[in-house]
Amino acid sequence: MNSPKPGHEAHTVWSLEALRGLAAGMVVYAHYASYANIDIALLRFAYTGVDLFFVLSGFLFSPYLLGRKLVPLEFAIRRAFRIYPAYLAALALYVGMKAGSGLPVLYVWEHLVFAQLQSREMTFFYNPAFWSLPAEVEFYLFLPLMAVLTRGRPGRFAVLVGAALGMRIALAHFADTGLQNPAYIAMHHLPGMLVEFLLGGLAWQVSEKWKSRKLALICLGLGVAGWLLLADVFARLGDHGLNATWLRNQISWLAALSFALMLPAVLALASLKPPEMLMGVSVWAGRLSYGTYLLHFALLELVRQHVPFLGALAGVLTAGVLTLACSWLLYQFWENPWRGFGRSVAWRVSGWRRGARPASAS
Repeated sequence: MNSPKPGHEAHTVWSLEALRGLAAGMVVYAHYASYANIDIALLRFAYTGVDLFFVLSGFLFSPYLLGRKLVPLEFAIRRAFRIYPAYLAALALYVGMKAGSGLPVLYVWEHLVFAQLQSREMTFFYNPAFWSLPAEVEFYLFLPLMAVLTRGRPGRFAVLVGAALGMRIALAHFADTGLQNPAYIAMHHLPGMLVEFLLGGLAWQVSEKWKSRKLALICLGLGVAGWLLLADVFARLGDHGLNATWLRNQISWLAALSFALMLPAVLALASLKPPEMLMGVSVWAGRLSYGTYLLHFALLELVRQHVPFLGALAGVLTAGVLTLACSWLLYQFWENPWRGFGRSVAWRVSGWRRGARPASAS
């Protein structure tokens, strides 16, 4: 089984890119389905696509917690130029839409510095999908510290996973959705979401230590079965029903556990040679996933006014096509150029740090 080099990003592994595309597609479906009058019981759980994003991030960066050298400044530069330019462009679009509709423009500074996760109103004011970005950024910020704490030792990593799980369970127990109390807010920041990133790290360890396709397929079966079971429970009980059970505020990290179980098998697929078309679609699904995640709600809002003419289903299909088109434009002319610039800057900083300035950066 071929696995990605530690710390290497998923763009080199088509199967992981496909998962990024799947995660974005799940989030889009979760937001679009109600507008198209589509209600498939198990797919009500599609909102957990965001948890899949967290697990993938943990999978990709967990090698830094398990011994790979991490240079904080270089890492911060690469992550900043990977995340922020596309986010800034999307935020400008949503702010412009509010202003153009004559609605108040609020919480701009909070969104600019990823501090919007203070209340439901503030977080969802422009785009509901923006809620996950503060936790993602916090994970990047604290990754160097966690790397120092674990020092590449699996035992310390296991303790970190246990502590993160304990924090999540405790916060979920005390969180009050109605009051949006401090425990509820913290549950959506890194203290509550860290366990989902670290579950991705456990999946990476399994992939590295047990290179068995049989084990990978067993994990895949367990992961799919677990996700379907959780989806069925959610379909039958809904949020209100879950709040009356032991699953109160717990189901998302359990979905993350299901995704983590699937990852070793998905990574095993990277050694296969699928048709070129499938590989190309998978790679582009991953490339467009961030733009799709950021822009899909805006395109839905723009199309909604034409729903009486188009019809509900045609309206969301139109929004979906426009989302892909705008995500491609964003990637080609903004997101990827800035990403390349960030890599170049990080490479130059790396050269200066070693006392030899590189002649060029790729």
